[in-house]
Amino acid sequence: MTLFVVYLACALVGAVIALWRAPSWPRYNLLLAIAAVPQIAHILGIHIREMFVLSVVAMILWCVCNYRIAGVPVVAGGAALNMLAMAWHGGAMPVRADILADLGYHFEAGVLLEGSKDIVVHGSPLWILSDWLPISTTLLTLIISPGDILIASGVLIWLLFSRTPNPDSERKHPMLAFRTPAAPSEQHLHLVPGHSARPALTRLALLAAADPALAERLLHDPFDAADAHPHYHVSLDARDRATLAAIRARARTVGEFLGELAAEVDGI
Repeated sequence: MTLFVVYLACALVGAVIALWRAPSWPRYNLLLAIAAVPQIAHILGIHIREMFVLSVVAMILWCVCNYRIAGVPVVAGGAALNMLAMAWHGGAMPVRADILADLGYHFEAGVLLEGSKDIVVHGSPLWILSDWLPISTTLLTLIISPGDILIASGVLIWLLFSRTPNPDSERKHPMLAFRTPAAPSEQHLHLVPGHSARPALTRLALLAAADPALAERLLHDPFDAADAHPHYHVSLDARDRATLAAIRARARTVGEFLGELAAEVDGI
């Protein structure tokens, strides 16, 4: 009952913070629910060791799917510490008998504590990862692990430092990305048809500088784009075609393609 009250209080606090600043919501939360089932079963007195494996697999998959979200790597680290200690003890979290005795609770080793996921032990090779940090108040007494602290810290980081993407910025981003390649074309506006040793390439460069869509097509298929321009026909000789092929082989972006084309036209 005590754990239920603590979990409920934490959930309410988290909900208030979430409503205040809208954190980035993790994906595939069904995996997180599956990972929690064995822990809830332990608290309810149902102990099935094989369920622990299911919990580990589901938790790993959930963390992998959401590792880019702030706080999730910290949660993953805390869960890993807890699961390591629990795996050593058949899926139950060890808690030392002497720590319980100091708090006024006396249990024999091997006892599964009712209403919790803990098993009483005299000692453990992984005791540093077990429940050994007592939190005692007039209202309740808890014993937590270092992993629990990491998990709580990760949740707090998620609530405070992750943020749901702004739909307005997402709508603006494609427009910005579309306009970016046209920026290098400003360097080519001084080109004048008829005053170049490569008039066909000069015309093509001017058309591409004025039309980002044509520039994009030139990057992928320069010959087809040059021949099929709907308004201006550009006659390319063998040398021009060889130059375009060489530029296409070197350029990775529209900006690089236009820059290389301008350099060829200017004789650089």
